Amino acid sequence: MLGLVVLAAVGIAAMNANQTKELIGSITKKPAVAAAPKADPLVELVDDKENTIRLTQEASAQLLGLRIAEIEAASGPQPLRLPGTLFLDPNRLIHVHSRFGGEAISIGTIDDGHGGKRPLQYGDLVKKGQLLTVVWSKEIGEKKSELMDASSKLEASKVILARLENLTTGVVTERAKDEARREVESNVIAVARAERTLRSWRMSDEEITAIYNELKSIKNSQQSGNPQIEKKWAEIEVRAAIDGVILEKSFNVGDMVEPSDDLFKIADLGRLQVLANIYEEDLWAIRALKPEARRWTIDLKSDPADNRLPGTFDLIGSVIDPAQRTGVVMGWLDNKEGNLTVGQFITATIELPHNPNVLALPESALIEEGDSSTVFVEVDRARREYAQRKVAVVRRSAGTIYVDSSPNSGGQRLQTGDRVVVAGVLGLGGELAILRTNSSKR
Repeated sequence: MLGLVVLAAVGIAAMNANQTKELIGSITKKPAVAAAPKADPLVELVDDKENTIRLTQEASAQLLGLRIAEIEAASGPQPLRLPGTLFLDPNRLIHVHSRFGGEAISIGTIDDGHGGKRPLQYGDLVKKGQLLTVVWSKEIGEKKSELMDASSKLEASKVILARLENLTTGVVTERAKDEARREVESNVIAVARAERTLRSWRMSDEEITAIYNELKSIKNSQQSGNPQIEKKWAEIEVRAAIDGVILEKSFNVGDMVEPSDDLFKIADLGRLQVLANIYEEDLWAIRALKPEARRWTIDLKSDPADNRLPGTFDLIGSVIDPAQRTGVVMGWLDNKEGNLTVGQFITATIELPHNPNVLALPESALIEEGDSSTVFVEVDRARREYAQRKVAVVRRSAGTIYVDSSPNSGGQRLQTGDRVVVAGVLGLGGELAILRTNSSKR
């Protein structure tokens, strides 16, 4: 009886162990996964069209995030308005010096408007050749005396030589005549040396001639007893070299002056220099202008009538200010009436020409790889085909790019109304690159 009970217990335990294994197996066994169907490609290459891709299904555009926009004709560029300032024309500014050191003994005069005369001062208008000041100089007196002495000896030696040559042969020896000739030659050289010294001080032929006239006058005054001419022997006149306005006078009568001193600064204000600032991104526009088109109108900020003055510019700076990121444009403005003032603030307006070949499209349509710029153009709307084309970007502005559509621009032909991809272009470009790679491996 006991044996039957033990057998029954062993049988129940074996049955429970089998059931436990089946339960654990059912828990740990992974369910079978059905194989996913292979997805259809979103795009494919168009075999008979270069760099063209086709969307294989209607949902491809949505899945790639594509958005399309039409190319528009670019509107005419806005005029450039450049702030600037009026300056002196540096080519019409002179610094007046005395060519010899000495004492300033007088200053030129001008009408005072009341029938009298007054000394020259800042702001006066002077004419070319007008007397500005007189300087008493020991140097010029000494050099004039050297010329006078050499000239006097030359005249005397010529007289002696003429007398000797007119004497009857045999009265004097030929040696005496030769010595007289050498004396004349020596005096000629001395006169030439004195003249060259004066010319080295940039004295003109007229001034040299005036010195010879002074020599004659001094001889006459010595004979007539008139000492006034001798008193002016060491004086040198300083005259204006151009018509202009005195901008600076830096001496008074009695001052000792040197050749390096600026006695006056005189400027011809009949034409002023315009210096305008331009941002570096606008430099391309004015550099593209032909020389005859480099014109601007100047608006004076202080002019209540707001008159516009025409002018020209011919120099575009090649240095950018690192702080303001601006360059300079230099030009000229006529001021024959004398109404403009150096230092005035101005606004220079430059009208830019319109290029009908320039098209506008969103900047998001552009793919840039190194020096290459491309866009995707919809070439067949019904077949959902897009071609990648090169474009020549001429400028950018506020999210818009402007491309040159002319045949010689370096890009591929585009026209107004063409539809381009403006969103999802990078994904579309990546798909095209993959298709090209796979196609090359076949």
